[in-house]
Amino acid sequence: MTPAVKPRLVPVLVKWKGRPSHYVCFECRKQFRKPLIFQATRSPSGNLSNTHGLGMDAATYPCPQCSQAMIQMGKNFRAPAQADAEGWEVARRLAAAGFRHGHTTGQKYPTRLKDVAAFLEKNGQRTDGEELLRRWAKK
Repeated sequence: MTPAVKPRLVPVLVKWKGRPSHYVCFECRKQFRKPLIFQATRSPSGNLSNTHGLGMDAATYPCPQCSQAMIQMGKNFRAPAQADAEGWEVARRLAAAGFRHGHTTGQKYPTRLKDVAAFLEKNGQRTDGEELLRRWAKK
């Protein structure tokens, strides 16, 4: 009996047909709407399976002004005014912590720089060890 041959999955990039997502350049303080592209695999039968989620960083677009890679912030992101340095720093810190504006969660993100540290402490993603240390500190 011959061993079964595992079907080959082919990686492909798929363009999302919904509303475009917002990509930002923190250096230029600009926002651009670009189509969301994510990585999936195509089976021999032609079916697509999204093995990497909707891939926040699946496609990187360069900034048209400075050519640095822009960061995908989600469809509901509202960029601060270009002159609002504090607003852009808040957005940069939230993006660095992994917060995106993809869907409405009912939770408001901070708008002031002084509130970001407390927000990240309360809502930030923690490793198991960090969570254990946080619980011990409460006791």
